[in-house]
Amino acid sequence: MLLVYTHTITPRLRYTFNHFFESVLGIQVDFTTKLEVFIAQNGPKISYANAPLGNEFFVNSNALLFEQGAHDIEISVSQWEGLPAFFECNKDSMLPFDVFAATFFLISRYEEYLTHIKDESDRFVSDQCLAVQNNFLERPVIDLWAQKTFDLLLQKFPELEQTKKSKVQCIPLVEVTSAYKYKHKSFLRNTAQFLISLGNFELWSMIEQTLVLLGFWKDPWNNFNAFLSLFKKTKVKPRFFFLFSKITFYDQGISIFNDTFQSLIKSLADYHKVSLLVSTEGRQKATTFKTELERFESVIHRNTKFLRFNRGVTTVFDTYRNALGMEQAEDFSLGYHDRIGYRASTAVPFRFYDLGNEIETSLVLYAVVATEEALRTLDAQTAFKKLETLKDQIPTSTGVHVFSVTNAIFSPHNKNTLWKEAYTNYIVNYD
Repeated sequence: MLLVYTHTITPRLRYTFNHFFESVLGIQVDFTTKLEVFIAQNGPKISYANAPLGNEFFVNSNALLFEQGAHDIEISVSQWEGLPAFFECNKDSMLPFDVFAATFFLISRYEEYLTHIKDESDRFVSDQCLAVQNNFLERPVIDLWAQKTFDLLLQKFPELEQTKKSKVQCIPLVEVTSAYKYKHKSFLRNTAQFLISLGNFELWSMIEQTLVLLGFWKDPWNNFNAFLSLFKKTKVKPRFFFLFSKITFYDQGISIFNDTFQSLIKSLADYHKVSLLVSTEGRQKATTFKTELERFESVIHRNTKFLRFNRGVTTVFDTYRNALGMEQAEDFSLGYHDRIGYRASTAVPFRFYDLGNEIETSLVLYAVVATEEALRTLDAQTAFKKLETLKDQIPTSTGVHVFSVTNAIFSPHNKNTLWKEAYTNYIVNYD
């Protein structure tokens, strides 16, 4: 157990230290504002204040963990032992920067409460992210800071123990916005799709669509038996997310009333964890979200406590407040659709902190390090080699390696062969 002394125990402070020590390092932490209690402690302890009390492990505190609300902060990023660092400390501090304030800034997604720049889907733009601007998006810097801090603490308190290192858990996600490319769609939608291919001179797509609809070829996105076969060969446990909403411009899936589609979901739910891929409208409107969730649960005949948002989160505070209202326990949306890396700079699941209400919530967020869209900005071999590199740099076994593909990853097209092989090899050989 690690004792932390500070002049005021705030929700931000408790939240940050609990994640840093308990979630990342597996070290139990307790807090005190009483000097006599801190001085009497003979075991591992830290003071987090403006000045050291004596010869303890002292970290000079920034004001951030004692404030409320969000305001513009001027941040200058420097380096500490090969890692980015900000919120500089005074010379008495055992660390040259306030690692706890920096941690809170990143995992609370503080900057998303400040920005007014959104993309066409009303999402936080990754270019505005501090990690992108300072080239550390692809590193779980909070976890790396925690490991280095532990190493320093160990020099002073050799009795400290952290969670034993073991294999990092992998959770591959399969996102199904449309279970079929051509089948089980209306005549009007198929006609529109054919005319678009005609207008773009995509002869192969026109031939493929015709042969699939005539029953000569299998639909290229109906690849779920391939997923079942693949995951039988490995201990990796995937999660499938199905769009189950009315058809709109942004959410063009299969009709929720289609019996074949419902049977597919039920069948997969017998083998793996399945849940709702919340639609764009569901992300914005709590009533739509509730309707989609109830309809999906009626198909699988069980409650679901984890989810993913189609097209990602807008900003964390808008999106996750709705998820909490639906009594969801886990979210698998926190990443960037167009970039590979850690949106919150940690690979360790953490609770959503509602900065607007200054409260730690029960919703656990999993960092999604890459989507198929982001991976396909690279060639297949390079993309999965990068995924392996990201997994290998996670310093603690408390980290979780999460990435997302679509059901189209197993499409039989020749141009997709390398992607299908790379994905299969990555899953089968995961260690």
